[in-house]
Amino acid sequence: MNRLKVGVIGCGHLGKFHTKMHTMLEDISELIGVYDINPEQSKKVADEFNCKQFLNVEDLISSTDAIVIASATQSHYEVAMKCLNADKHIFIEKPITATVPQAEEIVELSEKKGLVIQVGHIERYNPAFFQIEDMEVDPMFIEAHRLASFNPRGSDVSVVHDLMIHDIDLILSLIKAPVEKVDAAGVAVLTETPDIANVRIKFSNGAVANLTASRISIKKMRKFRIFQKEMYISLDLDKGAADVFSLTDEADTTAQGMAIANIESKGKKIMYIKNPEGQINALLEENKDFVNSVLNGTPVKVSGMDGLRALVTVEMVIEEIEKQIK
Repeated sequence: MNRLKVGVIGCGHLGKFHTKMHTMLEDISELIGVYDINPEQSKKVADEFNCKQFLNVEDLISSTDAIVIASATQSHYEVAMKCLNADKHIFIEKPITATVPQAEEIVELSEKKGLVIQVGHIERYNPAFFQIEDMEVDPMFIEAHRLASFNPRGSDVSVVHDLMIHDIDLILSLIKAPVEKVDAAGVAVLTETPDIANVRIKFSNGAVANLTASRISIKKMRKFRIFQKEMYISLDLDKGAADVFSLTDEADTTAQGMAIANIESKGKKIMYIKNPEGQINALLEENKDFVNSVLNGTPVKVSGMDGLRALVTVEMVIEEIEKQIK
Protein backbone atom coordinates (compact mmCIF):
# COMPACT_ATOMS: atom_id res chain seq x y z
CA MET A 1 0.00 0.00 0.00
CA ASN A 2 1.17 3.52 -0.75
CA ARG A 3 1.99 5.62 2.23
CA LEU A 4 1.22 9.33 2.50
CA LYS A 5 4.22 11.55 3.20
CA VAL A 6 3.11 13.76 6.10
CA GLY A 7 4.72 16.69 7.90
CA VAL A 8 3.59 18.52 11.04
CA ILE A 9 3.83 22.30 11.41
CA GLY A 10 3.57 23.45 15.01
CA CYS A 11 5.17 21.41 17.79
CA GLY A 12 3.22 22.66 20.79
CA HIS A 13 0.76 20.63 22.87
CA LEU A 14 -1.44 19.49 19.97
CA GLY A 15 1.33 19.31 17.40
CA LYS A 16 3.26 16.87 19.55
CA PHE A 17 0.25 14.56 19.77
CA HIS A 18 -0.46 14.80 16.04
CA THR A 19 3.14 13.82 15.40
CA LYS A 20 2.73 10.81 17.68
CA MET A 21 -0.43 9.74 15.83
CA HIS A 22 1.41 9.54 12.53
CA THR A 23 4.03 7.26 14.06
CA MET A 24 1.08 5.00 14.96
CA LEU A 25 -0.25 5.08 11.39
CA GLU A 26 2.94 3.77 9.82
CA ASP A 27 1.04 1.40 7.50
CA ILE A 28 -0.53 4.34 5.65
CA SER A 29 1.46 7.38 6.78
CA GLU A 30 5.17 8.18 6.50
CA LEU A 31 6.16 10.89 8.98
CA ILE A 32 8.66 13.05 7.11
CA GLY A 33 9.38 15.60 9.80
CA VAL A 34 8.28 18.57 11.90
CA TYR A 35 8.70 22.34 11.95
CA ASP A 36 8.11 24.99 14.59
CA ILE A 37 9.04 28.68 14.77
CA ASN A 38 10.86 27.70 17.97
CA PRO A 39 13.71 25.38 16.83
CA GLU A 40 14.24 24.07 20.35
CA GLN A 41 10.63 22.89 20.49
CA SER A 42 10.75 21.18 17.09
CA LYS A 43 14.02 19.47 18.01
CA LYS A 44 12.44 17.99 21.16
CA VAL A 45 9.53 16.58 19.17
CA ALA A 46 11.75 15.35 16.32
CA ASP A 47 14.05 13.59 18.77
CA GLU A 48 11.16 12.02 20.69
CA PHE A 49 9.50 10.58 17.60
CA ASN A 50 12.65 9.87 15.61
CA CYS A 51 11.87 12.09 12.65
CA LYS A 52 13.61 14.98 10.90
CA GLN A 53 13.61 18.49 12.29
CA PHE A 54 13.12 21.07 9.54
CA LEU A 55 14.46 24.58 10.12
CA ASN A 56 12.69 25.98 7.06
CA VAL A 57 8.93 25.55 6.64
CA GLU A 58 9.10 25.59 2.83
CA ASP A 59 11.56 22.69 2.89
CA LEU A 60 9.16 20.59 4.95
CA ILE A 61 6.22 21.44 2.71
CA SER A 62 8.13 20.53 -0.46
CA SER A 63 9.16 17.18 1.04
CA THR A 64 5.60 16.00 1.76
CA ASP A 65 2.25 15.10 0.22
CA ALA A 66 0.23 16.52 3.10
CA ILE A 67 0.68 18.76 6.13
CA VAL A 68 -0.89 18.80 9.59
CA ILE A 69 -1.20 22.44 10.69
CA ALA A 70 -1.12 22.61 14.49
CA SER A 71 0.44 26.03 14.87
CA ALA A 72 -1.20 29.05 16.55
CA THR A 73 -4.57 30.03 15.08
CA GLN A 74 -3.22 33.38 13.89
CA SER A 75 -0.77 31.54 11.61
CA HIS A 76 -3.28 29.09 10.09
CA TYR A 77 -4.08 31.20 7.04
CA GLU A 78 -0.48 31.92 6.06
CA VAL A 79 0.63 28.31 6.54
CA ALA A 80 -2.45 26.88 4.79
CA MET A 81 -1.96 29.12 1.76
CA LYS A 82 1.69 28.06 1.46
CA CYS A 83 0.64 24.42 1.56
CA LEU A 84 -2.25 24.73 -0.88
CA ASN A 85 -0.23 26.81 -3.33
CA ALA A 86 2.35 24.02 -3.22
CA ASP A 87 -0.45 21.52 -4.03
CA LYS A 88 -0.37 19.86 -0.60
CA HIS A 89 -3.39 18.48 1.24
CA ILE A 90 -3.93 19.88 4.74
CA PHE A 91 -5.30 18.84 8.10
CA ILE A 92 -5.85 22.06 10.03
CA GLU A 93 -6.66 22.35 13.71
CA LYS A 94 -9.76 24.25 14.80
CA PRO A 95 -10.66 27.02 14.37
CA ILE A 96 -9.88 26.76 10.68
CA THR A 97 -8.48 30.32 10.57
CA ALA A 98 -8.56 33.51 12.62
CA THR A 99 -11.11 35.24 10.35
CA VAL A 100 -13.97 34.28 8.06
CA PRO A 101 -12.48 35.86 4.88
CA GLN A 102 -9.29 33.85 5.45
CA ALA A 103 -11.29 30.63 5.76
CA GLU A 104 -13.30 31.44 2.64
CA GLU A 105 -10.11 31.96 0.68
CA ILE A 106 -8.44 28.69 1.65
CA VAL A 107 -11.65 26.68 1.12
CA GLU A 108 -12.06 28.24 -2.34
CA LEU A 109 -8.42 27.52 -3.22
CA SER A 110 -8.61 23.90 -2.02
CA GLU A 111 -11.74 23.29 -4.10
CA LYS A 112 -10.17 24.91 -7.15
CA LYS A 113 -7.09 22.69 -6.84
CA GLY A 114 -8.95 19.54 -5.79
CA LEU A 115 -7.05 19.30 -2.49
CA VAL A 116 -8.32 17.83 0.77
CA ILE A 117 -8.92 20.00 3.81
CA GLN A 118 -9.89 18.35 7.07
CA VAL A 119 -10.57 20.50 10.13
CA GLY A 120 -9.77 19.23 13.61
CA HIS A 121 -13.20 19.38 15.23
CA ILE A 122 -12.38 16.32 17.31
CA GLU A 123 -15.77 15.94 19.03
CA ARG A 124 -17.16 14.52 15.77
CA TYR A 125 -15.12 11.44 16.76
CA ASN A 126 -16.54 11.21 20.27
CA PRO A 127 -17.88 7.68 20.94
CA ALA A 128 -21.19 9.13 22.12
CA PHE A 129 -21.64 10.84 18.77
CA PHE A 130 -20.77 7.65 16.91
CA GLN A 131 -23.50 5.82 18.87
CA ILE A 132 -26.23 7.95 17.26
CA GLU A 133 -24.87 8.37 13.73
CA ASP A 134 -27.14 5.62 12.32
CA MET A 135 -30.28 7.04 13.97
CA GLU A 136 -32.72 9.40 12.28
CA VAL A 137 -31.71 12.52 14.19
CA ASP A 138 -33.77 15.59 13.32
CA PRO A 139 -33.46 17.97 16.28
CA MET A 140 -35.91 20.71 17.09
CA PHE A 141 -34.14 21.71 20.30
CA ILE A 142 -30.54 21.13 21.46
CA GLU A 143 -29.03 22.04 24.81
CA ALA A 144 -25.23 21.96 25.23
CA HIS A 145 -23.08 22.58 28.31
CA ARG A 146 -19.29 22.63 28.10
CA LEU A 147 -17.63 23.65 31.37
CA ALA A 148 -13.93 23.50 32.20
CA SER A 149 -11.50 24.88 34.76
CA PHE A 150 -9.13 27.65 33.70
CA ASN A 151 -6.16 26.65 31.56
CA PRO A 152 -3.78 29.31 30.21
CA ARG A 153 -3.45 27.28 27.00
CA GLY A 154 -6.13 28.59 24.68
CA SER A 155 -6.80 31.71 26.74
CA ASP A 156 -5.46 33.93 23.94
CA VAL A 157 -8.89 33.60 22.31
CA SER A 158 -12.44 33.78 23.68
CA VAL A 159 -14.20 30.80 25.25
CA VAL A 160 -16.42 30.81 22.16
CA HIS A 161 -13.44 30.19 19.85
CA ASP A 162 -11.74 27.85 22.32
CA LEU A 163 -14.56 25.64 23.68
CA MET A 164 -18.02 26.53 22.40
CA ILE A 165 -16.93 26.07 18.78
CA HIS A 166 -16.93 22.29 19.40
CA ASP A 167 -20.65 22.29 20.21
CA ILE A 168 -21.43 24.77 17.45
CA ASP A 169 -19.84 22.37 14.95
CA LEU A 170 -21.80 19.41 16.35
CA ILE A 171 -25.05 21.37 16.18
CA LEU A 172 -24.43 22.52 12.61
CA SER A 173 -23.74 18.90 11.61
CA LEU A 174 -27.14 17.84 13.00
CA ILE A 175 -29.41 20.74 12.03
CA LYS A 176 -29.47 20.98 8.25
CA ALA A 177 -30.80 24.53 8.02
CA PRO A 178 -29.29 28.02 7.87
CA VAL A 179 -28.76 30.02 11.05
CA GLU A 180 -31.49 32.68 11.27
CA LYS A 181 -30.78 34.51 14.52
CA VAL A 182 -28.23 34.54 17.33
CA ASP A 183 -28.69 35.93 20.85
CA ALA A 184 -25.63 35.84 23.10
CA ALA A 185 -24.13 37.14 26.31
CA GLY A 186 -20.63 36.72 27.68
CA VAL A 187 -18.34 37.98 30.42
CA ALA A 188 -14.55 38.41 30.52
CA VAL A 189 -13.60 37.33 34.03
CA LEU A 190 -9.94 36.29 34.00
CA THR A 191 -8.81 37.32 30.51
CA GLU A 192 -9.47 40.13 28.04
CA THR A 193 -12.04 38.08 26.10
CA PRO A 194 -15.22 36.28 27.26
CA ASP A 195 -14.45 33.39 29.64
CA ILE A 196 -18.10 32.38 29.99
CA ALA A 197 -20.83 32.67 27.38
CA ASN A 198 -24.46 31.70 26.88
CA VAL A 199 -25.90 31.56 23.37
CA ARG A 200 -29.27 30.88 21.74
CA ILE A 201 -29.21 30.03 18.04
CA LYS A 202 -32.40 29.89 15.99
CA PHE A 203 -32.45 28.12 12.62
CA SER A 204 -34.65 28.76 9.59
CA ASN A 205 -36.50 25.45 10.08
CA GLY A 206 -37.60 26.50 13.58
CA ALA A 207 -34.97 24.49 15.46
CA VAL A 208 -33.31 26.15 18.45
CA ALA A 209 -30.02 25.47 20.23
CA ASN A 210 -29.00 26.77 23.65
CA LEU A 211 -25.29 26.63 24.47
CA THR A 212 -23.26 27.46 27.57
CA ALA A 213 -19.48 27.39 27.65
CA SER A 214 -17.21 28.29 30.55
CA ARG A 215 -13.48 27.95 31.22
CA ILE A 216 -13.76 29.19 34.82
CA SER A 217 -15.79 26.36 36.33
CA ILE A 218 -14.85 24.19 39.29
CA LYS A 219 -16.41 21.07 37.81
CA LYS A 220 -15.89 19.75 34.31
CA MET A 221 -18.92 18.99 32.15
CA ARG A 222 -19.56 18.12 28.51
CA LYS A 223 -23.26 17.36 28.11
CA PHE A 224 -25.28 17.49 24.90
CA ARG A 225 -29.05 16.94 24.83
CA ILE A 226 -31.14 16.51 21.68
CA PHE A 227 -34.94 16.80 21.60
CA GLN A 228 -37.07 15.90 18.61
CA LYS A 229 -40.47 14.42 17.84
CA GLU A 230 -40.82 11.10 19.72
CA MET A 231 -37.15 10.99 20.76
CA TYR A 232 -34.81 12.41 23.42
CA ILE A 233 -31.06 11.77 23.29
CA SER A 234 -28.67 12.56 26.12
CA LEU A 235 -24.95 12.53 25.27
CA ASP A 236 -22.25 12.53 27.92
CA LEU A 237 -19.22 13.55 25.89
CA ASP A 238 -16.89 13.06 28.84
CA LYS A 239 -17.90 9.43 29.25
CA GLY A 240 -18.50 8.81 25.54
CA ALA A 241 -22.00 7.45 26.08
CA ALA A 242 -25.47 8.10 24.67
CA ASP A 243 -28.80 7.46 26.41
CA VAL A 244 -31.76 7.31 24.03
CA PHE A 245 -35.46 7.56 24.91
CA SER A 246 -37.94 7.00 22.08
CA LEU A 247 -41.69 6.61 21.61
CA THR A 248 -42.74 3.41 19.84
CA ASP A 249 -46.01 1.68 18.97
CA GLU A 250 -47.03 -0.77 21.71
CA ALA A 251 -47.40 -3.53 19.14
CA ASP A 252 -43.88 -3.03 17.73
CA THR A 253 -41.90 -6.06 18.89
CA THR A 254 -38.82 -5.05 16.91
CA ALA A 255 -38.14 -1.86 18.87
CA GLN A 256 -34.72 -1.81 20.46
CA GLY A 257 -34.14 -1.15 24.14
CA MET A 258 -36.13 -1.63 27.32
CA ALA A 259 -39.75 -0.51 27.70
CA ILE A 260 -39.91 1.76 30.74
CA ALA A 261 -43.47 3.14 30.45
CA ASN A 262 -46.68 2.94 28.43
CA ILE A 263 -48.77 5.84 27.13
CA GLU A 264 -52.06 4.02 26.81
CA SER A 265 -53.97 6.97 25.34
CA LYS A 266 -51.64 6.94 22.35
CA GLY A 267 -51.01 3.21 22.19
CA LYS A 268 -47.30 3.94 22.59
CA LYS A 269 -44.48 2.77 24.83
CA ILE A 270 -41.31 4.58 25.89
CA MET A 271 -38.18 2.65 25.00
CA TYR A 272 -34.83 3.27 26.69
CA ILE A 273 -31.41 2.40 25.30
CA LYS A 274 -28.40 2.89 27.55
CA ASN A 275 -25.20 2.62 25.54
CA PRO A 276 -21.98 1.60 27.28
CA GLU A 277 -19.22 4.13 27.79
CA GLY A 278 -17.09 4.14 24.65
CA GLN A 279 -13.34 4.30 24.32
CA ILE A 280 -11.68 5.61 21.19
CA ASN A 281 -8.50 7.48 20.30
CA ALA A 282 -10.28 10.35 18.57
CA LEU A 283 -7.09 12.11 17.52
CA LEU A 284 -5.80 8.92 15.91
CA GLU A 285 -9.10 8.33 14.11
CA GLU A 286 -9.33 11.81 12.65
CA ASN A 287 -5.74 11.63 11.38
CA LYS A 288 -6.46 8.18 9.92
CA ASP A 289 -9.53 9.56 8.13
CA PHE A 290 -7.44 12.39 6.71
CA VAL A 291 -4.78 10.04 5.34
CA ASN A 292 -7.39 7.67 3.90
CA SER A 293 -9.22 10.57 2.29
CA VAL A 294 -6.08 11.66 0.46
CA LEU A 295 -5.07 8.13 -0.52
CA ASN A 296 -8.50 6.72 -1.38
CA GLY A 297 -10.74 9.70 -2.06
CA THR A 298 -13.11 8.98 0.81
CA PRO A 299 -14.90 12.06 2.17
CA VAL A 300 -13.55 13.61 5.36
CA LYS A 301 -15.86 13.84 8.37
CA VAL A 302 -15.15 17.55 8.90
CA SER A 303 -14.51 19.41 5.65
CA GLY A 304 -13.10 22.87 5.08
CA MET A 305 -16.64 24.07 4.44
CA ASP A 306 -17.71 22.63 7.80
CA GLY A 307 -14.89 24.52 9.47
CA LEU A 308 -15.94 27.69 7.68
CA ARG A 309 -19.58 27.33 8.75
CA ALA A 310 -18.54 26.85 12.36
CA LEU A 311 -16.32 29.94 12.25
CA VAL A 312 -19.06 32.05 10.61
CA THR A 313 -21.42 31.11 13.45
CA VAL A 314 -18.74 31.78 16.09
CA GLU A 315 -18.24 35.26 14.65
CA MET A 316 -21.99 35.88 14.80
CA VAL A 317 -21.90 34.92 18.48
CA ILE A 318 -18.91 37.18 19.21
CA GLU A 319 -20.62 40.08 17.42
CA GLU A 320 -23.73 39.68 19.58
CA ILE A 321 -21.65 39.48 22.78
CA GLU A 322 -19.81 42.66 21.84
CA LYS A 323 -23.14 44.42 21.28
CA GLN A 324 -24.21 43.48 24.81
CA ILE A 325 -20.92 44.74 26.28
CA LYS A 326 -21.25 48.09 24.53
